[in-house]
Amino acid sequence: MALRAPTPPSTVPDLDAPGPAKPVEFPPDGQWHGPGQVTIQAPQYTRITHADWSCTGLACPVSIAADGSSATIDIRGRAIWIRPWTVYVAADVDAPLAGGQFSGNLTFEGVTVPLDVNITPGTPGAFGGYVSNVPGGGGARVRFVDPDLNAAAAGFLVQDVITSVDGQPVTSPASLNAALASKRAGATVPVDIRRNNTPMTLQYTIDQ
Repeated sequence: MALRAPTPPSTVPDLDAPGPAKPVEFPPDGQWHGPGQVTIQAPQYTRITHADWSCTGLACPVSIAADGSSATIDIRGRAIWIRPWTVYVAADVDAPLAGGQFSGNLTFEGVTVPLDVNITPGTPGAFGGYVSNVPGGGGARVRFVDPDLNAAAAGFLVQDVITSVDGQPVTSPASLNAALASKRAGATVPVDIRRNNTPMTLQYTIDQ
């Protein structure tokens, strides 16, 4: 049985979404531990990118889920815990626009401690061009696409009619603006359009 339990990290990182991964450090206790398994659950709207377990002289393989939602570390031996255990997490671009604090956890030797992060507020999205009304509330018609912005890279063309953003119906320029402003600039979402009366879907990394 461990002489001491893992303790929560002393700091909570601020994560931008999108943005780089930042470390969360679990301080050492200077006691003998292992063998055993560490399990980590990422906070909501984040993903684990890698972990540094400082297992000098030991085998400590790290397994991270494909979506980064969790990780396990197998400690195959006994050692004194003298260096911080570090988990690197990055915020997903679909995090709420307002940001906030979100919690995951780390469990080792029967003890669970929190893994907290702050996700910073995002920049509201906007369309990278100009649109106009379609009679009868039929969508938002593209009148201009800025060639230097993401709308052009996504493939929008003049005269396309935007009918939905990420499943949210678009009936006018105002509803398009509202749909995009509710999401973070930089998020990639499906946008349904009609082009020459043919429906299609574009993957759009939202402009700001």
